[in-house]
Amino acid sequence: MAHVFLGILVVFVAFQLGAFAKKKGDLGDRHKLSLNWPLYLYIFTVMFSLFVTFAVIYHIISFQTPIYINGNTGEQVTHYTFWQTLYYSGVTLLSIGYGDFTPVGVTRFLSLFEGFLGIVIPSVIFIKEISNSNS
Repeated sequence: MAHVFLGILVVFVAFQLGAFAKKKGDLGDRHKLSLNWPLYLYIFTVMFSLFVTFAVIYHIISFQTPIYINGNTGEQVTHYTFWQTLYYSGVTLLSIGYGDFTPVGVTRFLSLFEGFLGIVIPSVIFIKEISNSNS
């Protein structure tokens, strides 16, 4: 079931990236200071889809190997709920980093990539919108 959900989320992310590429000229004729609700909604949906997609990936990996340790006790977490991986994904994507979970193994690199996307994607969308508004 998780694989089906992951497949649906991957298709959703691909659709969002395609919509982002198409959106290049759609919003360029707006006033610079206007509230651009479609843009904010778009950023929210992209970030939300990344948030959930990475949570599903972490949850699938957790069936094979430990994905993080408890940062407070230093003990390896052996039982993961989907809500825990969703929380971890959100903290990582938003670059909050409370320190209550520390990634181990392959999850370290996935966490780095997710944190990178959490910083870069909104920045790219805003820069693209500003450049469209100025031209």
